[in-house]
Amino acid sequence: MDPSASPQAQTVLDWLTHLPDRGLRNKVASGFFAGYSGSAAVESGKDFATQYRDVAELADRTGQFPAVLACDYASAWNADHAPTAINSDCDAELIEHAGRGGLVSVSVHLPNPVAGAAWRTPLPQSTFRQLSDPATAPGQAWRAELDDVAAGLRRLSDAGVPVLFRPFHEMNGDWFWWGNQDPADFSSLWQRTYDYLTTAKGLHNLLWTYAPNCGTADPTAYWVGRAYADVVGLDCYTADPSTITGYEKLVELGKPFAFTEIGPGSGAGGTFDYERWVKALHERFPHTSYFLAWNSEWSPARNVNGAKLMNDPWTVNRGRVDLTATPADNPPVVYQDFESGTQGWSGWRLAAGPWQVTEWSARGSGSLKADVDLAAGPAYLNKVGPLDLSGDTVLSVDARTAEWGNQAGGTRAKLYVRTGTGDAGSWTWTDSGAVAVDTKATRLTVDLTKVPDRAHVREIGVEFAPAAGANGRSAVYLDDVRRGGLLAGFENGTEGWTGQGMAAGPWAVADEGSAERRTALKADVEPERGPVQLRRTAPADLTGATVLTVAAGTAPWGNQGSGTTARLYVRTGTGDSAGWTRTESAPVTVGPDGRVLRLDLTTVPDLAHVREIGVVLTPAPGTTGRTAVYLDALTRWS
Repeated sequence: MDPSASPQAQTVLDWLTHLPDRGLRNKVASGFFAGYSGSAAVESGKDFATQYRDVAELADRTGQFPAVLACDYASAWNADHAPTAINSDCDAELIEHAGRGGLVSVSVHLPNPVAGAAWRTPLPQSTFRQLSDPATAPGQAWRAELDDVAAGLRRLSDAGVPVLFRPFHEMNGDWFWWGNQDPADFSSLWQRTYDYLTTAKGLHNLLWTYAPNCGTADPTAYWVGRAYADVVGLDCYTADPSTITGYEKLVELGKPFAFTEIGPGSGAGGTFDYERWVKALHERFPHTSYFLAWNSEWSPARNVNGAKLMNDPWTVNRGRVDLTATPADNPPVVYQDFESGTQGWSGWRLAAGPWQVTEWSARGSGSLKADVDLAAGPAYLNKVGPLDLSGDTVLSVDARTAEWGNQAGGTRAKLYVRTGTGDAGSWTWTDSGAVAVDTKATRLTVDLTKVPDRAHVREIGVEFAPAAGANGRSAVYLDDVRRGGLLAGFENGTEGWTGQGMAAGPWAVADEGSAERRTALKADVEPERGPVQLRRTAPADLTGATVLTVAAGTAPWGNQGSGTTARLYVRTGTGDSAGWTRTESAPVTVGPDGRVLRLDLTTVPDLAHVREIGVVLTPAPGTTGRTAVYLDALTRWS
């Protein structure tokens, strides 16, 4: 990120980074393209004011204004369907949208700066390279274009509006003059553009958005480097979003991910079912921070089930963008925290270490550190078993690198598990997938449900792989190894949960209040009746667990007053229920976004004899009107 980024830009980036981690709902921001700027004829044959009516149409037909409103500075389109000028008059609408609590995005279908060259044909390599050199005629023309772009971005900056700025989109295709270039030449032009707008023009309100096309070439082939991009995304027009590829590779870059353009595939405008995007976001792309639907025939308002996309419980629309809210609850539930020694961890292919250090930690005061030689290839920190993770469904760790050393294109890390019996040659390796890591803590996670033979874990560890060309001595760090097991996800009904004090229910419901999958436990409540209790009364053994968590929230309707408080509890003991011991968490105020309730099990007696687990939800005094409460993802952590 720009080291001098405005506070507003930093806040938006932090919000987008953590948005997908929210507990129950409001996990992905909606977006919509308002049109090409200016009054001159555009590609669609409509001026901006006419195109902008599509925003009102979207609100009329779905009941929602988008969280992110986008416009494109390309203008004065000619008979060859090519833009010939830059126009930023749409800034007025963007500033108004931001003033109403929305976010803003600007793209530019940039005119070809080379006189006489085709707009939809990639420039020859020699000419493209000249754009980075202001001493050449193409380079001077390019700077002139950037000056016009900067004038519009300056107006937004002066208004205090941070901008998701998306230049050079779909660079991995061959339909724009900047497309299908040599990756090194493309990165060089992007970086020179970044430097010019950020340093020379002093624009520090920009969140640079790298957005290749999906279904074409490798979306990371043109990657411009972590220092030069803040958000990554894909432009996708498809009949079946579930078949999209490239998402995982972009998520691994460690930046907030977005679908920066979405719409029906070719010829499907008017008949496309946008509920397919709802399903794909939930099931295939849960780490998406925002999507941006195109206008005209691609608009959700002019296709099928656009209202379902805009009103899905996961969708954040304008009016729900609360940048001051804590977007996620990540309870510090640890299996190994490195507060006292290396706790059995060692390593190989290290320059020195590992040691327990206090110079950095994700939480607490300690972490695990090892020195590495960046030119020597991958280095490993590991703990050799045997371990039994048969009761766990997830394993995670926080990882980072030191500031020093030549990191070149950056280091990628993966958390791995090796399982099996017999000699090491027969063990099975399962990992999280490689994720870009830097000087900030990055959480690596392995889905243990995909790991065979979890009762025979022989090794857990982290592989740190420097980029080609990296050299010099550096260091890597780990902190807070977490392991947990899902106790109730409500994917198969209520799973034995009942309740007391509800108006109706509980039921297992889909697509309303799910935290991790698509189903949650729901009960209707009437606050005038007082507290509601949802519970499961059945024997359970939580021996070895240290923390219990559950996601809890309320429906967005009804008079919420000052909010509903929730407590997670367990009852333990033997004999009849009168002798059971009740231990509960501190109260947490929950709302439609959901919160994670956390109960410290180290204070709970007799965990081998858990008799009941439940949540008490207490409406604030004076709250009236029927509403609903939800639970999901009851998880025990060791």
